Amino acid sequence: MAGIDNLKNRLLEDDKKRAAEIENEAKVKADEIINGAKLKASDILEDIKQRAEKDGKERKERLIARAQLDARNSILKAKQQAIDKVFSLVIERVSSMNKTEYEDFIKKLLINNVETGEEEVIFSNNDKERINSNVIDEVNNELKRQGKNGNLKLSSDTRNILSGFILKRGGLEINCSIDSQIRAFRENLEGEIATLLFSK
Repeated sequence: MAGIDNLKNRLLEDDKKRAAEIENEAKVKADEIINGAKLKASDILEDIKQRAEKDGKERKERLIARAQLDARNSILKAKQQAIDKVFSLVIERVSSMNKTEYEDFIKKLLINNVETGEEEVIFSNNDKERINSNVIDEVNNELKRQGKNGNLKLSSDTRNILSGFILKRGGLEINCSIDSQIRAFRENLEGEIATLLFSK
């Protein structure tokens, strides 16, 4: 009997020992799993922080870029308005010329735009009354003096333009209204005017 009790006790001891070993192994495994989970959670948290930081930085950069673009557009708009004002002042200046100044201006415009010297000159409604008919004779004389044909003819027609004239030759018409001349000058001079207005 004592042998059975000894065997029983030894088996119990072995079972307890084995149970303690299994428990220790389970604790070690559990600790490893917990530590691994903590590390993984820490990595995930760090990744989330970095993404949030990056997203915030990118959002901030986008907002700054947008603000800079809006500011640049506002500046360009203001510059364009200033250039528009310059050309409006030119039109105003031409409109406010006295009769002699305006006739001299129209003569120069005619001389510079005539191609053959055989054109018909059609004035605006306003200029038909404002310009002497002898202006055409004076321009013809100047064209001849320059060695060109001087056979411009004053048309009895008028055109619905603010000021200036139309040169007509056959079916071809050249718009020499003050508005069209200023538009052409504007295309050529806009950069120079911007430099003059806005250079520091």
